[in-house]
Amino acid sequence: MLFFAALSAPALLCEEWARLRGPNGTGVADGAALPREIGPAKNVVWKSSIPLGKSSPVVTSDRIFLTGHDKGTLSTFAIDRKSGRMLWRKEAPGHRDEKRNKLNDPAAPTPVTDGSNAYVFFAGYGLVSYTGDGKERWKLPMGPFTNFHGMAASPVLALDKVLMVVDQDEQAYLLAVQRDTGKVAWRVERPEMVHSFSTPVIYKNKKGRTELIVPGSYQLNSYDVETGEPIWKVGGLTYQVKSIPVIEKDVLYFNGWAPGGEPSERIELPAFEEMIRIYDKNGDGKLSREEVPKNWHPGTWEMQDLNKDGLFDARDWQYYRMRRTSSNSTMAIRLDGEGDVTESHVLWRYQKSLPDVPSVLLYRGALYLLRSGSILQTLDPATGKMLKQGRLPGEIDDYYASPVAGDGKVFLLSKNGGCTVLEAGADWGVAASSQFGEEIFATPAIVDGHIFVRTATALYDFALSN
Repeated sequence: MLFFAALSAPALLCEEWARLRGPNGTGVADGAALPREIGPAKNVVWKSSIPLGKSSPVVTSDRIFLTGHDKGTLSTFAIDRKSGRMLWRKEAPGHRDEKRNKLNDPAAPTPVTDGSNAYVFFAGYGLVSYTGDGKERWKLPMGPFTNFHGMAASPVLALDKVLMVVDQDEQAYLLAVQRDTGKVAWRVERPEMVHSFSTPVIYKNKKGRTELIVPGSYQLNSYDVETGEPIWKVGGLTYQVKSIPVIEKDVLYFNGWAPGGEPSERIELPAFEEMIRIYDKNGDGKLSREEVPKNWHPGTWEMQDLNKDGLFDARDWQYYRMRRTSSNSTMAIRLDGEGDVTESHVLWRYQKSLPDVPSVLLYRGALYLLRSGSILQTLDPATGKMLKQGRLPGEIDDYYASPVAGDGKVFLLSKNGGCTVLEAGADWGVAASSQFGEEIFATPAIVDGHIFVRTATALYDFALSN
């Protein structure tokens, strides 16, 4: 289904929103006026029916790329940016059904584009690249994967490479492939990592090196895009990370939250050697459910059992120990270090009322944090001090889409389809609220005064009318 409202498209389309959360993951696109209110009957340019999926739209000068799934098939499709007409839809070269959380989706990772071509990742296949007209350029089968909740990180582009984080419970790694051929340029193992879901960002440091900054289990790492060489790391992150870092000038802001990372839930557990000495009754060198005291059991044994043999070995127990002492936090990090810079480069940490999935938004001097329960707060990006906290109007809801901003407005979309538009600022105020009437997990895209919103069944284009 496709319908049009009586709105005029801009005469010239030139800007792009090339990856998840737009320019380097910031979620910000200033430069053109945006509507103060959006909804199914408010400022609609067009609406198109699309396949199911939770990936977010990426936008070129004339196309919008998305992924979806239908009756056991995975697909990439392109929509005409001006009209909303579907231009093509291509089935992925293969489909492997992998274990995932019920909130995850076979088409969760967002495509990335160089302005002409699309690059997509499916947990059920791997990486594929298409031309703007839908011709397959190359494909790279990957997996199967051992991510307890299913894969969700999205690919990014830097220099001449497509970069893909594969953080999973066994054999985690970071992969770089040549964007023109799909040939592997380098692969870096990440043995200290388990399942995480964050998409990295790019930073060009003062020495001229292009860095890929990757949040993961308990630490955030930087790698040289050209070679894969590690540059620096910061410890003290939570167990599994989901949100995207944001960089302004030479400071990075990041939020990490996972169950069990609150101060009241922290437990210091004995080392594996002591556990074996005291509790390994059958002497097999591992810990069974019956051998671990019940008050120390994880909420989900299977998630901590990384190799899924039903027992805790030394690696399983070590990561579980680390989880029980890990810390949820929003943090600011100075970006000019090498090696372990945890003690020297963390500028501040904030640990109250944190988001789970949504990324932080840094816009016009305020850092926005949006959490489930419809709670929004702003922090001072220089100090981490809270500036304002409040509950958004309407239904109390969960949030999976990240905030985006432009034209002095901040757009917030909830799981059950609620939409709140804020007047931006440390002392933010609500400009308008509306209801889409169906679920929203995808993060909107903002380009040239248009905001593109994916709901469960449709893609909308919103803009100001004449």
